[in-house]
Order: sequence, then structure tokens, then C-alpha cells
Amino acid sequence: MNKRLTKISKFLSFVLRHNPQSIGIERGQEGWFNLDDLIKNANAKGKSITIDQVREVVALNEEKRFELSEDGFQIRAV
Repeated sequence: MNKRLTKISKFLSFVLRHNPQSIGIERGQEGWFNLDDLIKNANAKGKSITIDQVREVVALNEEKRFELSEDGFQIRAV
């Protein structure tokens, strides 16, 4: 994983595991977060993250720290 994706992975870990309020999102049922809200709110807080980058982080993360829902509209920490 390149340096940019590593930074995004660390950011996702922080937000999804510890502090979703830092970007104004709420954990849904079974720990899921709306992916569009995550991206929109992260970008509003000065992070430059795209849906493709998030999907790449999920796919490339060797520890499988994140998963996308079957429909691809939600994400959660595993």
C-alpha cells in the first residue's frame, strides 16, 4: 500500500473504531457507517478522500481491518 493509502487507512481506523464524532458521523446498526457520509464529512473536515481510495484501502489491507457491505454503500471496522 502506498503512503497516501496508508494515511487513509489510519484515518479510517481512528474514525470508524474510536471517534466517528470527529467528522460528525454516527455508527449504525452492527457498526456500519454510510460510505457517502463518511467521504463527504471527511472532505468537509479537510481530508481529501475519494470512494475509490477507500475501496482500494479495504481491498489492499492485509489485516482486513475494514469491510464494505454487500451493496457497497456502507463500511465498518472489523
